[in-house]
Amino acid sequence: MMKKIIRNLVKAIQKKSKATKNQASGTHTKTKQLLQILLFLSFGISVVFTSFLGQKNEGKKLILKEEAKERIVADFDFEYESQITAEAIAKRIRTKTPPIYIRSDEALIQFESFLNALENAYTRYELKKEGLSNDEESSSLEEFLNEVIASFDYEVDPKIIFQLYEKTTPKIRYKLFEDGIEILNLLYSNGIYHKTNEQELKVSTIVFQIKDLEDNSTRSEARTVEEALIQLKMKTNTLFRDQGLSQLSFELLKNGMKANLIFSEKETETAITKAIESIQTPILKFKQGDTIIRPGQIISPLDIETYKAYKAKELELKGDSLFFNELFRERFYLSFILFLTLFLFIKYEINTFKNKNTVLGVCASALLLNVILFRIIIEFGELLFQNNPSLTALLPNLLPIALAPILISVLVGRLPAILTALITSSLFSIGFDHSLDLMLITFLPSIVGIFASYKIRNRSKLIRAGFLTGVSLALGYAILFFLNESSIALITQQMLCSILIGLITGVTAVGLLPVFEQFFKISTSITLLELTDFNHPLLRKMQFEAPGTYHHSLMVANLSENAADLIGANPLLCRVCCLFHDIGKLKKPEYFSENQRGYNPHDEKNPSMSALVIKSHVKEGVNIAKDEQLPKVIIDVIKQHHGTSLIKYFYHQAKKKHTQEYLEGLKDPQNLSDLNPEESNYRYDGPKPKFKESAIIFFADAVEAASRSLKKVSQPAIEEMIDTIFESRIQDGQLDECPLTFKELNQVKLSFTRTLLNMLHSRIEYPSDSDIKGTA
Repeated sequence: MMKKIIRNLVKAIQKKSKATKNQASGTHTKTKQLLQILLFLSFGISVVFTSFLGQKNEGKKLILKEEAKERIVADFDFEYESQITAEAIAKRIRTKTPPIYIRSDEALIQFESFLNALENAYTRYELKKEGLSNDEESSSLEEFLNEVIASFDYEVDPKIIFQLYEKTTPKIRYKLFEDGIEILNLLYSNGIYHKTNEQELKVSTIVFQIKDLEDNSTRSEARTVEEALIQLKMKTNTLFRDQGLSQLSFELLKNGMKANLIFSEKETETAITKAIESIQTPILKFKQGDTIIRPGQIISPLDIETYKAYKAKELELKGDSLFFNELFRERFYLSFILFLTLFLFIKYEINTFKNKNTVLGVCASALLLNVILFRIIIEFGELLFQNNPSLTALLPNLLPIALAPILISVLVGRLPAILTALITSSLFSIGFDHSLDLMLITFLPSIVGIFASYKIRNRSKLIRAGFLTGVSLALGYAILFFLNESSIALITQQMLCSILIGLITGVTAVGLLPVFEQFFKISTSITLLELTDFNHPLLRKMQFEAPGTYHHSLMVANLSENAADLIGANPLLCRVCCLFHDIGKLKKPEYFSENQRGYNPHDEKNPSMSALVIKSHVKEGVNIAKDEQLPKVIIDVIKQHHGTSLIKYFYHQAKKKHTQEYLEGLKDPQNLSDLNPEESNYRYDGPKPKFKESAIIFFADAVEAASRSLKKVSQPAIEEMIDTIFESRIQDGQLDECPLTFKELNQVKLSFTRTLLNMLHSRIEYPSDSDIKGTA
């Protein structure tokens, strides 16, 4: 009776404990689901806020010098101060404002002094010439004249002056000099300037604003030096009937003809500035219903300014709140629908993915990074190009639209990458007027980039993938703008920008890929291929210190790679993991049969100790892999490549030893089952294989080792050996945590059979040299 009560009490306690565990498990599941929902909401809000928060509704993108595609009508009255109109008025003022010259009489005064100096020199000559011969007179006069000319720095031929004085009397010369000064004074009064100044200033009229040294301003029709010389020639021709004397007079007086107007850039700019400051900025007014932009009109800077002013007024009327403005509410709502669809897809489809959390983490990080880059480029672009509408129109082409899809394709696969491409293109479309055209045009390059970068084994091919996305984006834009009858110049700019950004996207992906690999502990085909180099320090060390293990690893790699290729697993991953799966044997290589050369250290140890040494190579391999910073997937394979299988040889050795001790009376078990050693001491620590590649290596390792003991290499013998290994390990539950199907297992066995037959094929026995000689 007491036993029954105790039994019922134990059952009740066990039942209550089980209910408590189920309740705790349910609570944990609910907490995990709530946490996932909160993380997803945080991610969605981060993306939406990064993409759209603070953006203003600038309306349609008008492209300078392109035809408008539709009519834009004012929904309300508005007016604004037009800076472009003011600049046009200022430009007209600048063109029409006459340049200011400073007039100086210094040239005329200097020439008068020169003529007086000539008269004085000639008078001194006349006083001195008495008593001189003709030659001496000429020499003395020339000396006086050269002295005067040199002091005034005029380029006058002394012979002209000499001839003039020969042909004139003092009275005539007085009259000549007086009339000449009067003529020069008249010409100087209107002003004389150098023609080069007129060309530099691009003066359209020769009306000048002239200031004298007293700062008195007048307007006059000035002449160039060439024109003044013509006037001087005409007037000197009327001074004398003798044309020779008139010519001599002109040759003398032309030396006094110099520019007396000096251009003053400062005064001219001051006058222009005052004129511009005096005007008021024009105010352009529009009534409700007025057409702002007409279909087919060529967009001018004034049209862009007017449309921006209209949108700014619209924003002012509707409110400029950061969160509650109409534009953000609209985009938030559309994004909510997009992310709700994404959440449902993740909930019901993404669960089939291996390493679901890693896949989601990579996708979320890459997408958020792409969105941040979008926003930075848009904000800085609008800031830098705000005064250049043509460059502002190119901003959509400057966004690396395919960056996140390419990264995700390389890191976790095509389906998540396609999903990310769809989200990115949708956000792009929402941000640019909800344009379906832009969504499709940007979605296509992402798909091209995804398939161009999937399972690539060379980093340079990432740049090629980026280039292909740029080319496809360029073609998409070109066709769209061609159908819209855009100019060739705009289409060319769009194409060049798209191709350039495609290349930059590829280069950026190359730089970001190692960061994502390191952070998420992912090994891409690029990294795996780099590890197949036989000069890797661990592989080189294995070649010298454990050559049998090294050869075994190569054979296992061949078996696994062929099998993985047959069932659609990752052959490269299998090869790399096989090369490193037994690196733990480097610690005690002599304890493993493939490295032994006659001496077996296990002969001196009991079975339990030998089993412990054999098991330890897994732990030692994990430690070495971590020290060498090998990828996580290789470490996983090192842990799983024996699963929790039994070390049969030493287990049977221990069992045999226990039986012998019983027969010799050294052991007295309570029952015969106690003769069996503790099985857990002879099993590997695991875990069991958890993914296909690990399971393939798990079987390949055992099959390759067993194949060495085959006495006869034939297809039936190999098939029987493989079937035995597979059957015993499946019955042992080693595949309970692996997604391999029975169909795939049969394909793996078939692949192993073919590979082993090729690896272990026999050769004919060649005759020796003595046999050949004897036959001869």
